[in-house]
Amino acid sequence: PASPRSSGFLGDEDSAGKGALSKMKRNLAAADWKVFSFMMVNFFSSAGIVITNKLLMERFHFNFATTLTFIHFVCTFVLLLTVSAFGLYQMKELPLGPTSKLAATSMGFVLLTNLSLQYNSVGFYQIMKVMTTPMIVLIEAVLYKKFLERKLRFALLPICLGVILTASTDFRLNLTGTIFAISSVVVTSFYQIWSGALQKGLDADALQLQTYNAPLSALFIMPLLPVFDNYMVKDPNAIWSFPFNPLNSSLIFLTGLIAFLVNVSIFLVIGKSSALTYNILGHGKTCVIILSDFILFGRPLDVKGISGVALALGGVFWYTHLKLEKARLEKEAKVQESELSDLDSEKFDMGKPESNDEVRRPR
Repeated sequence: PASPRSSGFLGDEDSAGKGALSKMKRNLAAADWKVFSFMMVNFFSSAGIVITNKLLMERFHFNFATTLTFIHFVCTFVLLLTVSAFGLYQMKELPLGPTSKLAATSMGFVLLTNLSLQYNSVGFYQIMKVMTTPMIVLIEAVLYKKFLERKLRFALLPICLGVILTASTDFRLNLTGTIFAISSVVVTSFYQIWSGALQKGLDADALQLQTYNAPLSALFIMPLLPVFDNYMVKDPNAIWSFPFNPLNSSLIFLTGLIAFLVNVSIFLVIGKSSALTYNILGHGKTCVIILSDFILFGRPLDVKGISGVALALGGVFWYTHLKLEKARLEKEAKVQESELSDLDSEKFDMGKPESNDEVRRPR
């Protein structure tokens, strides 16, 4: 039979396990399920766009990332007009200055992301995107004096170390791809910070803002098409010589449809939460996309590389847990504050005389 001491120890362990599970349940219960549904749309569409884009580049040899980006913006705009025609949302007139600034960063974000995907392995491309969270924290601290709590900063350390370890062991590491990946992280961070602020500042919903963003981004990217892609008329490797057929054309159209879902869901998630929440979601997509690199694109099973990915994702999940717990505690504090305020108001009303006529002064 177990001694009383060992029995108490096991009881403490059991109690601790139940406490952790209860805390996790409370964290999830504090989440906004409307935002969660937007996050799921973004999760599946973002994972889908990476895999279909890479299949198009690797299997069908459509190595025209800038042109593909242009097609995505055009498809997004056309589908937005279609959705508006059916009365699913009302278009709103917005100032061109702020929306043009956002469109320029949007164009840079998508273009550099696709170029990074073209020149890097899927694993390196995706693990570099994890660095967007630390970059947002750095930008907000330096430019906006918005500082992260100490324990959240510590959670970013394994993410950065994991990315460094993964990058140093990547089987397709190259200078051009690394430059595109780093540039993509910086531009993406500014895009995500500005998109949330602009959406709230203009009082515009995701579809209204994207109606301006998509065509302006397509317009800004047009001069870059012959710079990054081969548009030489007589060159056999140019886009004019690409053997279009029903299969690869359908896949290109499919990427445009998925891009529409990605572009709209980005604004939905960031507009209803924050840029950091959007990046926490992105880390979940990382697991699926890196897995596709092993299954579909021949990434070798390397101990150091896998360790780097595991370290980065461990930091991601730790950071996510801390953010959820913080959100839950803030929500509970607001509820308690509201209840105390209502209670004080009731006590004040009970002690207050009904009218001045009821107050009698002694003569």
